[in-house]
Amino acid sequence: MKISIISSSTRKGRVSHRIALMLQNQLTERGVNAEIIDLMHFDMGRFEETFASKDQPTTQEKEVYQKLEAADGFIFVTPEYNGSISSGLKHFIDFYAKKPFEKKPIGVATGSTGMMGGTRAAHQLQLSILACFAFPIPHMLLSGQMDKTMSEDGTILDEAYKGKVDFFLNAYVEFAEKLTQ
Repeated sequence: MKISIISSSTRKGRVSHRIALMLQNQLTERGVNAEIIDLMHFDMGRFEETFASKDQPTTQEKEVYQKLEAADGFIFVTPEYNGSISSGLKHFIDFYAKKPFEKKPIGVATGSTGMMGGTRAAHQLQLSILACFAFPIPHMLLSGQMDKTMSEDGTILDEAYKGKVDFFLNAYVEFAEKLTQ
């Protein structure tokens, strides 16, 4: 199974990318092929057209589309910005629209340096996933105090948090395997 993890923070000094690194490490340990698509390194420019409507997509846009098409499922990772998902992730979802996500399992992982872990962003993201005709897993990974529970390389520092990660990933992998069979 091939899972693409969409890391959506594009801020310098971002903390939520730690979640993407941690998920990649944890999925790899479970024998899952996990790749990060890092929006910090993806120049989408201003939103004018969807990928399908664009006359001449860039090489990078085509390469990312091919990765999305090849993925069996996704995990969207976003910090909570002003009670919502990152604008980069919203732009990414709108640009590629429905086709590469349709009928695929999508997990939600959010984070904040506060205690709530991106709850409002997680719920909004579930609605966006449904609008893509994809299948959101009901269990979400909410990472409060993400600056204290993971190191910069994605190593889990808190055993209680490790239990949350295991629960989320076990549920996600089982869900994704059932949908991809």
